[in-house]
Amino acid sequence: MIKFILVLLLLFAALLLGHNLIGYEGRVVIATESTVIELTLISSLIIAFIVIILFWLLEWSVKKIIRSLSGSKNWLGALSSRQQNKAFYTALNAYLIGDTEAAKNNIEKSFGGDYNGTNYLLASELHKDKPEKALRLLSYCDEDKPALYLTIKRAQLLLNTSPKAALQTLDALPNKAQQTPIVVNAKLAALAKQDRWLEIKDLITQHKKNLGDTYIEWAQRATHGEFAEIASKSGANALKEKWANLSRAAKKDLANQLCYIQLLMDQNLHQEAETVLIDCAKKHTHAAFLGLFKQLQHANPAASIKFIEQKIKSQADAPEYYSVLAHLAFNSKDYALAQRAINKALELRQNNEDVLLLAAILEQQACYDQANVLYKKLLTHSSLSVDSRH
Repeated sequence: MIKFILVLLLLFAALLLGHNLIGYEGRVVIATESTVIELTLISSLIIAFIVIILFWLLEWSVKKIIRSLSGSKNWLGALSSRQQNKAFYTALNAYLIGDTEAAKNNIEKSFGGDYNGTNYLLASELHKDKPEKALRLLSYCDEDKPALYLTIKRAQLLLNTSPKAALQTLDALPNKAQQTPIVVNAKLAALAKQDRWLEIKDLITQHKKNLGDTYIEWAQRATHGEFAEIASKSGANALKEKWANLSRAAKKDLANQLCYIQLLMDQNLHQEAETVLIDCAKKHTHAAFLGLFKQLQHANPAASIKFIEQKIKSQADAPEYYSVLAHLAFNSKDYALAQRAINKALELRQNNEDVLLLAAILEQQACYDQANVLYKKLLTHSSLSVDSRH
């Protein structure tokens, strides 16, 4: 574009000043040992202009030849660029509607085109099930292209095969990029693959605001990993000792509470888990606690039933509490209470988990025909859901 503007300026100058030079008697003399060439000023300017144009044409031709020999598909000029653009946008549209085969076939036709590496990024995503090929596709992108997204994609591809290399790749990004949620999550995933839970805790503390809703998830995973390692190596007593030695702030952390209770139940310490669970649930109203109540397995969960019944009194139209009560009763083999509670839950809200529990209750009461009807209903609903997704 700059060269084109310069040519226009030269033409404009020639038109503006050329008529003043027509009668000018100036001469340009080129003398060598055996030859003397004498030109008028006008003819010398015309020759110089033609030489410049020829030089540009030669430069353009050489570049096209080099690119064609190096494998670029731009050697046909504008026609090839149009074909590449068409292939690139066809691949992008096919990918967005889920036609991966068409996307794969078209994206390869864009290779060599100038898309700032986006075509290679899309190609690597389309072949992410083959990490080696996906990484090779990323390497085809010119080094002078924007590196941020390509580097992130390269790290994501390395997560399963070499999490240490993925982490090193992410650490090499500029500091500003390392503050973004996608990079933080990728670094956390790389650390998790290496069971580096303490480092994960430090990282999520630094980026709590950036992580948003995923903070609780990562905090739970970190705590669960740390606590599970203690439980597996040293047993339940070491786990309880670890909890007892935590700071007051750490014990108030929701992720720590959820993981500790879950691990107590995993160690078959359901009564101790119940005590901690009720105490925590009194201070927090989080749906995850209800899921833990449903897992309690001991003969007399009277304290939990009393706690849930108090919740029902204050929120009589909340189906989730009736569902929890039904699970508690079923796990303690009080099938009559379980059936009353689950019927009420289903009256307020249809839920597959609750229907499955009702079928299990009926089966325990030897009402096999009714239970089979519910199982068939669940299977039909499940198949319909799968068909609708396809």
